[in-house]
Amino acid sequence: MYAVLAFIPILFVIGFMVALNVPAKKAIPGGWLICCIIAFLFWKMDVSGLVRQTAIGFLESFSVLLVIFGAVLIMNTLSEAGAMDSIKGMFCGITTDARVQAVMIGFLFGAFIEGAAGFGTPAALAGPLMASVGFHPLAATAIALICNSVPVPFGAVGTPTNTAITVVSDAVVNAGGNSEVFASEVTFYSAVLMALTTLAVLLAVIVIEVFLFAETPEKRRLKYVVEILPFLVYVTVLFNGCYLLIARFLGPELVSLGASAISMSVVLATSRKGVLIPKDKWEFSQSAKGRTNTQSTLFRSGFLVKIQKLMERHFEKKYALLDQEIDSLNRLKEAEMKEVLKEEGIQLKQLEKELDDYWKRQSLIKRLHRKDFLFGVPILRAWVPYILIGIVLALTRVISTLRPDSLVGAMKNIRLAILTPDGEVFWGFAFLWNPGGIFIIVAVCSIFILRMRMVHVRKAWVKSLDQVRGAAIPLMFGVAMVYVLRNSANPSMEVCYLISGKTAGMGSMLTMMADGLGYLFKDFYLWVAPLVGVVGSFISGSNTVSNTLFGGLQFETAALVGLPQVIVLALQNAGGAIGNMICVNNVVSACATTGMSGSEGRIIRLNIIPCLLLWLLLAGCAAMIRV
Repeated sequence: MYAVLAFIPILFVIGFMVALNVPAKKAIPGGWLICCIIAFLFWKMDVSGLVRQTAIGFLESFSVLLVIFGAVLIMNTLSEAGAMDSIKGMFCGITTDARVQAVMIGFLFGAFIEGAAGFGTPAALAGPLMASVGFHPLAATAIALICNSVPVPFGAVGTPTNTAITVVSDAVVNAGGNSEVFASEVTFYSAVLMALTTLAVLLAVIVIEVFLFAETPEKRRLKYVVEILPFLVYVTVLFNGCYLLIARFLGPELVSLGASAISMSVVLATSRKGVLIPKDKWEFSQSAKGRTNTQSTLFRSGFLVKIQKLMERHFEKKYALLDQEIDSLNRLKEAEMKEVLKEEGIQLKQLEKELDDYWKRQSLIKRLHRKDFLFGVPILRAWVPYILIGIVLALTRVISTLRPDSLVGAMKNIRLAILTPDGEVFWGFAFLWNPGGIFIIVAVCSIFILRMRMVHVRKAWVKSLDQVRGAAIPLMFGVAMVYVLRNSANPSMEVCYLISGKTAGMGSMLTMMADGLGYLFKDFYLWVAPLVGVVGSFISGSNTVSNTLFGGLQFETAALVGLPQVIVLALQNAGGAIGNMICVNNVVSACATTGMSGSEGRIIRLNIIPCLLLWLLLAGCAAMIRV
């Protein structure tokens, strides 16, 4: 019964957002209120406890909002400076094919940011970058979230995997096992499971692009999926090779970071030469790029629909006659235009070649100081903010992990704290360690790097603040609900746990949910283990938190039902990773950065299918590994 009660707030939020398309800013506060009522009535949580956890949740959401604001600020700063046009030109210069761009930006670039920072940062950066190069904003948001799955177990320099290992390390030692060997095996099997899903993730992205966002039936064809398969296989083999080797021999810290950095460098170099790039380009049409809402005839009368179709046919005939006249005029001038364009093209190509040769001979410093108002921001200077973000995030995370006693490692412990009257820490915020702080610092530096005028700087900051405002309410109440769910345990109330059959103090609402799932599906628990991870990530907004909550439970359950504990814990880790694509916090963040706030339900509806398919794939692969 308690498991069913604990699920009610989650079902409420899912139902209102997904089924009724209610915006997150309305659905999530409702879910929080129901969660508080259930915790008060059935978990006997007092009002002061509910107020405390809600207040902590509100304060904790500030760290997420800071990441969102920093990511949006970087994007708007680059846009106002004209640097985004140069970045857009670079990707379009390699190829204008949106399928290839989705892999490069959404998967490889997103994996690099995930490996360095994690915690929702990749979707917040890759989503708006894809939207800026011409993706439909809804497609950019969904793709960024789907791609942010494979690298997640090793995000933020291996934090989720290290957390799962830490949670069960004492139990491993008590059972007579070697904790280091166990950690190595969990790392490797987590990588194996996620590597087996890489091609499926990339294929899901292409299918969504082609079949859901094509503007015409001609572009909505299977051939556009089939012809990109060699490129997807190439990226999969390259990425997985690095991914698995690093997981086996170097540990969890550098798996996503190293694999994405190597793969991105190689893919960009080979794609410039057209290696495995389809000849027929698939692009988003101009009308799709700026559109945020698709029209529907669901609530319009049949009479009005018929009138509209008659008018459309009438205008189509008119446009056909005009097209014939234009074609006849074009044929008359075609020969003259060809000659003019040929001469101008030769001259322009020669000028571009001479200009490129000149700047290639110059030093790096001189290229960075280059002033070329006629040609826009130089591509090297345009990428400097992202390069700085990648270097700073990577260095700080790697150094702090390898040398926790260093100055960089101490940054984690420098916190802004709010104390209770008894001197207890009510809430703490490691402001120097938050990726959003790095984004803001880089954005300020970009003012000087990109030589921006103050009027453009002001526009970037005002626009960023306005975008983040829409994400504040759903994030505040979403994180508050998570804290109530996580901290609702009541040791004074004894309950009988379904999985173990033992009587003990009542666990939190999250623990009771997992206990109910495990009991119902214990006979085929390999299929349930990743689903527990998905649910944990969906509710909490983090694979790290999901592993913290359910890692121990998965470990113990595996022992009770006679399954390999390494495999089950790896499934928990992998399930939490794929849950990232539908997790409410990440969806809200991604929508805020792409200007799609209010469309969170549509994104979850869109991403729930690949999430469930990947869950089945994970479970099937685990069953084969066990055999």
